[in-house]
Order: sequence, then C-alpha cells, then structure tokens
Amino acid sequence: MIEHNAEKRVIQDLKELADISPGHRCLYLRFSQTNLDKNIWLPVLTQILKGRFFEEVAQIYICHGNDVFITGRSWTNKRLAEFLAHLSPQLSPVPLQGLASLFELGVHWPSLRTLCLKKLENLEILKMKLSQKKKVELDLVSTQETIDTISKDLIHTLSARRGLRKEIEIMVVEDDSFSQKLVASALKSYNLTMTGDGKGAIMTYVHKAPDILFLDIGLPDIDGHEVLEKLFKIDPKAYVVMCSGNGDKENVMKAVQLGAKGFVGKPFTKEKLHQYIQKSPFIHAKQKNKELV
Repeated sequence: MIEHNAEKRVIQDLKELADISPGHRCLYLRFSQTNLDKNIWLPVLTQILKGRFFEEVAQIYICHGNDVFITGRSWTNKRLAEFLAHLSPQLSPVPLQGLASLFELGVHWPSLRTLCLKKLENLEILKMKLSQKKKVELDLVSTQETIDTISKDLIHTLSARRGLRKEIEIMVVEDDSFSQKLVASALKSYNLTMTGDGKGAIMTYVHKAPDILFLDIGLPDIDGHEVLEKLFKIDPKAYVVMCSGNGDKENVMKAVQLGAKGFVGKPFTKEKLHQYIQKSPFIHAKQKNKELV
C-alpha cells in the first residue's frame, strides 16, 4: 500500500506495467466523490482486499483527495461487481457503483495516463496554494513583528511631527525601478522618500510622517492593501493614494473602502501626481501657512 507520493508512483508503475504486461488491470475508486472520512472507508477496503480478493491485488495507491488505484492481473468486470457488492453495504448509504472504473493497461493506457497526470497536476496546484497561503501567513506575522519593533514614541508623535514640519514631505512605495525614475523626475521639487517593499514602507512612514503617500498595490513582500490597513491603524489621518498598473474596478473599490483617497494608474503622469498632492490637507495647510508668513 503506497500513500507517500502516490500520484507520482502510480503513473510510473502503470507505465511500466503497460509496457511489459499490457494484460494487467487497474481498478480506480473515486472516494473523493463521497463524503466518507478516510478513517471509515480505508479499514473496510483493506479488510475486504486482504480477504476474498487477495489474489487480485498487486499494489494499492492511495492518492491525495482519497482516490485509490488498485493494480492486479485478475480483475474482471465480474470480480469488480462482486467486490462492490461486498464493499458497498459496509459503507452504506454511499453508492459506489458509479465511482469505480476498471482499466486494462494495454488498451486503456492513454486514458489512464491522462487521468493520472490530471491528479498529479491538481496535487501540484494544491501544494502551490498551500505554499502561497503559508507565505502570506508568514508575511502577516513578519509585518506585525516589524510594527512591534517601532518606537511607541514615534507612533504617538507622528501626527504632531507632521504638523510642526514646514517642508512638504512626499513618500512613494514602488518596487519597479523605471516607475521610481518617473516619480523622482516628476517630484524633484519636493522632499521625496522612496522605498520598494511593504515592511520598509511601514518603518519609513512612521519615521518620515509624510504629508502624502503614494502606495503601490503590487509589492514583493506584502500586498499594498494590507500595508494600507496597517498604516491606518498607526495613523488614521494618513493621506494615501494607491498606485497600480492594474486599475480594475475591484482594485479601486477595495482601496477606497480601506480608506485610500484616490487611485493613480501606471505609467505615472506628472499632472496626476500633482493633482493629488494639491488635494492633501497637510500639504494645503503648509502652503497656506507659508503664504501667511
């Protein structure tokens, strides 16, 4: 009975059997189509195979998702019917008649190969999704750890430091070097701070207390929307404009719902950047104070 790497093992072994012993049969049981727990059906299946159907079994492969491949030389449609007649009552009320298929390797190898490759592909997709989920979870933990390292005094004085500073401070979070050059050229008359990742954005924001933040959505470590949420917890009055090459409605709506004051699509234009700069209440206040002096 093979469970570890069953998807890879079964396609390798079946290909070999198809070449050297095309008369071999393979029984395929789709337990994935039932709601039965593996701890319920596996002991029953094993008991029946070890008993009345022992001679038919060469190897058993238990794949992820609970589908089972059983190889053997003597499987026939008649023996399959007898097998299901013994198995089904013990797993009642689950009907197994439509969940079992019998393949002859020499005849059905192309179909069986396609089936095995699909299962292998689905397993790789699942592994990738689990890996991405784990990465996101680690990123979230790491982001919170980053915030926890920031001095509480810096956080508590952020708003006051911004208000007391006379110069306009603009911050841009953008990881693309070409976009960085465009922004630097468009905003060269201002004090400009630039960073290329989410964790650096949070740390830099607290230290700089910018009057406006242009925040890219697609960052290499943390999604820009997640950074936006974290920043608003630190600074509820933050004036943030989201940036992305993907200006679809869903991205725009999510950014606005989270508190962003606007959305700038790429490639950046000097006019669009300056439009939002003039809308920042912090910058407006600084310009007004300068006029009064």
